[in-house]
Amino acid sequence: MLAAFYHVMATVAAMMAIFHFARALRGEENSHPFWRHVFNWGETHLWISGAILIGAGIYLSSLAEYLNNPKLWTKVSLVVLWAAASYAIRRSSRSASATRRNLLFGISSGSLLYGTFLGVAKPLAYGILPFPWFLAGFVATIVLCTLGVSRILPPLAPA
Repeated sequence: MLAAFYHVMATVAAMMAIFHFARALRGEENSHPFWRHVFNWGETHLWISGAILIGAGIYLSSLAEYLNNPKLWTKVSLVVLWAAASYAIRRSSRSASATRRNLLFGISSGSLLYGTFLGVAKPLAYGILPFPWFLAGFVATIVLCTLGVSRILPPLAPA
């Protein structure tokens, strides 16, 4: 239970990082080193707490049973995509085109939101839905988040 609470708190910090950076891109937020540091550590703590939860899940069930869960593999897929998007945001968000920037933020926010949904959707574990259905939900979440981000972030000024 403590690991789950730790994971929820890290998720909140990671989500706040997205909103903080979006506000900075909109010119509504100046640099606040303390909060930026807290939010950036959210991602690190998501990795740590996620590893703890996986370890606990394997400990509480057999390895084969734990790994035979389409919801787990959806989470693994979204974490990999989220990590790539986070890396790309850090490297190119200020120089990226509006379409690329919106897609990266859509992937990042969609990954966090869908991952949160999967975390609380305990009845969906272990074969209730097949992997492609979980992925379809993930893609739909990314599309909706990308559309939302395109409405929130300002268009880029011409160079």
